[in-house]
Amino acid sequence: MAVDIAGYNDPKRAMIHRRAVHEGFWGLMRRSFADAGIPWDVCFVENTGDGAMIQLPAQVAKADLVAGLPDRMLAELRRYNEVRADAAGIRLRVAIHAGEVYEGSHGTVSDATSFAFRLLDEQQVKSALKSSGAQLALIVSDTFFQDVVRADPAADPGSYRRIAVSVKETHTEAWLRLLGTLVKGYAAAAAGSELALKVDFPALVDALLAVPCVRDIEGRRLLLEQLPRREIADAVPYHPEDRLHVIALARTCQRFDSGLSDLLAAVRTLEPESPQVRELAKIIGGLPGGIG
Repeated sequence: MAVDIAGYNDPKRAMIHRRAVHEGFWGLMRRSFADAGIPWDVCFVENTGDGAMIQLPAQVAKADLVAGLPDRMLAELRRYNEVRADAAGIRLRVAIHAGEVYEGSHGTVSDATSFAFRLLDEQQVKSALKSSGAQLALIVSDTFFQDVVRADPAADPGSYRRIAVSVKETHTEAWLRLLGTLVKGYAAAAAGSELALKVDFPALVDALLAVPCVRDIEGRRLLLEQLPRREIADAVPYHPEDRLHVIALARTCQRFDSGLSDLLAAVRTLEPESPQVRELAKIIGGLPGGIG
C-alpha cells in the first residue's frame, strides 16, 4: 500500500500546518486500521515524508483492504477535516497492489511496492481527487481489482472506474474509486437529472460515433479538452476500443448535472452543424423534437 497526502508541500501550508497534518495523518491511519480489524503492528510501515509505504503480511486478508478500510479512512478524514483550517486539511491518495516482498540489508525490496507507487503518481488520480473535491482517492491494480475487489460485493466494485496509467516506464490499466466527493454534480446524476434518465443510451452512443470528431481517439482527446468542466473530462475512463471509450464518455457525462448538454456544446465547438450533430442534439434534447 502506498499513501500520499495531497498538496503536503503546498506553499500555502506553513510549518505549523505541516506538523498538524503529520500528526493527524499518522493518527487517522492507525485508527482506521484498528477499526477495520487490521493489526498495525504486524505491518512494515515507512514514513515517506508526505505519506507512507505500508507492506502487509500474508495473514492480512486482501479483501479487508478494500471492503472495510476505505470507509474507515474516510470516516477518520471527515472527523479530522471538520475541525481543521483548510491549510491543515488532509486528502489522501492510496494505491494498493499485491506481490512478493523481500528483506534486504537496508529494508525491503519489492517490485510490487514500486508498482504501487507508480499507480499513486498517475496524473489522472491527482486530477480526479482535486477536481471532485473528494477526500480519498483509492487506486488498485487491475489484477487486484479482478482477483479481490470484483469478487467481494462488500468492496463495492461498481464504484470503481478503469483508468489508463502511464508513469515513467509503467504503462498499464488500473481502477479508481473516489470517496467523499464534495463538488456539486459529481455524483450520479440519476438521482436528480430527469434528462439523464430519459435519454435513449444506445441511440446516444450510436449518434456520437456517427460524428466525425468523436469517431477516432485524437478527435476525442480534443473533445475532452473542449468540455467546459474539467472535472468531467478528468472523470472519463480511457478504453482502447473506440465504442467502449465513447460509452465511457457518455456514461460519465450522464452522471453529471447538465453533463450531456456540456458534451453537445463541446461537439459543436469542433464540428459545425451537420446532419450527424443535429441528430445527436435531438437525442440529447438540444433541438425541437428532442427530449426537453
